[in-house]
Amino acid sequence: MKKKKVIIIAGAAVIGIAAAFAVFSQKGPTPTPVQTETLAEQTLRGTVEASGNVESTDTVYVYAEVSAPIERVPVKVGDKVAAGQLLAQLDDTDIHNTLQQKQIALRTGSQSSQQRIQSAEKAYQDAKNNLDQGLNTQINTAKDQVTNTQRALAKAIDDRDVNQARVDQEMKSQLISAQSAFDSAKLDYENAAKEYNKAKKEYKDRLNDLKDAVKEAEKSGDENALERAKQNLDDFEEEEGYETANGFISIKSLRQTYERAELAYNNAQKTLNTARIDAQNAATDKMKNYVKAVEDAQLAYDSAVQSLKAAQTAASQSLDSARDAVASEKIAANTEALQAEIKTLNDNLKKCTIAAPAAGTVTAVYAEENATATGLMFTIENTEGLQVKVKVKEYDLPSVKEGMKAVITADATGDVEYEGIVQKIAPAATGSGSAAAGAAGAAAAATNNSNVEFEADVLIQTPNTPLRIGMSAKAKIITQEKAGALAVPYDALTTNEKGETIVYTPKKQPDNTYQAVAIPVKTGLETDLSIEVSGEGLSAGTPVIADAKAMSPGMLIAVTNGASALADAVSGASGEASS
Repeated sequence: MKKKKVIIIAGAAVIGIAAAFAVFSQKGPTPTPVQTETLAEQTLRGTVEASGNVESTDTVYVYAEVSAPIERVPVKVGDKVAAGQLLAQLDDTDIHNTLQQKQIALRTGSQSSQQRIQSAEKAYQDAKNNLDQGLNTQINTAKDQVTNTQRALAKAIDDRDVNQARVDQEMKSQLISAQSAFDSAKLDYENAAKEYNKAKKEYKDRLNDLKDAVKEAEKSGDENALERAKQNLDDFEEEEGYETANGFISIKSLRQTYERAELAYNNAQKTLNTARIDAQNAATDKMKNYVKAVEDAQLAYDSAVQSLKAAQTAASQSLDSARDAVASEKIAANTEALQAEIKTLNDNLKKCTIAAPAAGTVTAVYAEENATATGLMFTIENTEGLQVKVKVKEYDLPSVKEGMKAVITADATGDVEYEGIVQKIAPAATGSGSAAAGAAGAAAAATNNSNVEFEADVLIQTPNTPLRIGMSAKAKIITQEKAGALAVPYDALTTNEKGETIVYTPKKQPDNTYQAVAIPVKTGLETDLSIEVSGEGLSAGTPVIADAKAMSPGMLIAVTNGASALADAVSGASGEASS
């Protein structure tokens, strides 16, 4: 169980260590000497302690905005300054001379700039007129090429389409004979299959029996039996059939007609497929030159279109360049840039006088006379408004909230305490957002989480303290506070066989001896030295044995006279005291 920092307002009254034992019978057991503490109401505080340094709540850093020699610095560390008061004066000679030169250049100007503008505008207008009136030679040549190649492409497509129709007709004529033969064979095959299947369906059972007999004979290897089975099947197919308008037709005759029709159908199918392939190959060969002519014409047309686009782009870019030349000449002749430089120089003249942006105390001076002004020059801080910037451990952070009160002490002022309040808690751990931390810092934090800390600002509320900026200080942040609580040392707690938390109190027996009695309790707020307890039989004034783990219910104990007097007050209390 983690113990938190605490401040105990009212301490428990220690009765003392047993210095004298009661006199017992020589036959009785020897009592165990114990020391007790008397329960008293007190105020418990749970705190989180964090260290840091005193700093100002309002800090202003004054930087040099121009680089120039420092003529004088009329302030020093510790001076109190008002807003607008002079902190340093820079030498403005170079800036002033440059300003005069720019002002002369602005007044004189340059007449040639206007002539260059007029020349650039004429070149732009000529190029624009040529383009608008269609007089650009490169574009016109490219357009003629597009027109010629487009006509050639259209003619090639027409030739291809006309010859494709002719070839398709020739191929169709070549396939008529083969297609007709195929259609006739297919019709014969379908009719023969219909008649044969009709007969097989009618004599299905008898045919299956005869075919099974042939199979059985083949399996047995009996040649005579096989010959007879085949003959029986053949005889059956010749004898059986049905009457038609043309006379009797046997099953065998129907089967033979079906087989011949099937063969003829398959041959006609192959002949048709071959004819189609031959016709397609012939057509492809005949159309090859026409297709190639279309492809070549298309390539020529595409190339002409690209050439036209290139010519148009080049003309447009040339016009843009002419327009840009006009703009460039106007910019060169424009005095706005020179006027902006003059304004900047005037601003820099003002910046040579460095004044305090806010009232406060000068706590750092980095400017030196005759040195060049650069970077941070002064630090001005409000020494009346102070705070302590502390670092809170990761495991303490969930207990700390903004607005919590704190007790502040400093090494320089000893045990003197100052009031404070938590103003701000950083959203990220120290160094977690800096580039310097990098991957190495993240890896170190991952391996040692105990070093993770969060910055917090604790405002010092006590007025007129002797604390100074930069002093080391500690803040005890009050996370919990409870008045009127009963508390015991941690060693006064133990558990019984039921797992209940208990304390022991001495109980006086009729023979004036004392036994240890267990009282079940509930625990509450924890401090560094003690823990809150409550339960039936506990009240202010109840003596509690300090070392509970050495006790057992009913154990004979010896206490001091003071403790005995307190024990008399609880001699009637209930609890475990079995021997």
